[in-house]
Amino acid sequence: MDKVCNVSVALPSAPELILDLLVADGGTLSSQALCRAGALMGIGETTLRVGLTRLAAEGKIARGERGSYSLNRAGPALSRAVGDWRHKRAQAVAWKGDWLAVHDAGVARADKTGWRRHSLALSLRGFAALRPGLQIRPDNLAGGLAAERAQLEALGLSTDALVFRLADLDPTAQTTARTLWNVRALADDCRRLQAGLERGEQRLHTEPLEVAVRESLLLGRAVIAHLVRDPLLPAELMPPAPRTALRAAARRYQDQARKLWRQWLALPAA
Repeated sequence: MDKVCNVSVALPSAPELILDLLVADGGTLSSQALCRAGALMGIGETTLRVGLTRLAAEGKIARGERGSYSLNRAGPALSRAVGDWRHKRAQAVAWKGDWLAVHDAGVARADKTGWRRHSLALSLRGFAALRPGLQIRPDNLAGGLAAERAQLEALGLSTDALVFRLADLDPTAQTTARTLWNVRALADDCRRLQAGLERGEQRLHTEPLEVAVRESLLLGRAVIAHLVRDPLLPAELMPPAPRTALRAAARRYQDQARKLWRQWLALPAA
């Protein structure tokens, strides 16, 4: 795996690159611009266009006039979750000590695709295993149980799972529940990624434009992947300062990187 500013990064596939660019741009991009970006990442034009066709068929992107594409805001929940990372903090509310729970002991593991989607939904919403077959998270998200059930189902939670509120745990179980997340590692990751963004921000203005835009996408997607999976733990479980600082640095970095991408895409193709 490569590194940018001491942050591990992975080259995106064609569909991942398309979604990343459309999420970051917030508007529409032409197929020519997307193919040019693909070439920058070592993705051939044919592969990129196959990715466009696939994403359009899946309802993740929408095709406009003259071969332009945009993110389908009414499309799959996973795409919306990635696109809404800037606003994720607004989902958190005060925590009163109760938990949201998912009982999935009856979910069949034999359906590997279904199990992966189920597990991803739990991961994206910050659940951790209290007991085998019992996943929990703090009940500190806006909308409470009903909204969380809808979010999980949209992300692919198995229909065989039960979603409910869990309260009045005994002291031992409550202590265990409060330590399910490695908050020290989460905070350290926030600080490491923030430091990478700060180094990357300097490079945006010192590296050649083509190098800067390529690095910005790779670094940006690594940071956003972390933010999308942020469990949004309440202050009682994790100090909010590292997450808040990282989110602010990511917004600032993406705003600058977006300007460079638009500048680069506006240049005549080589």
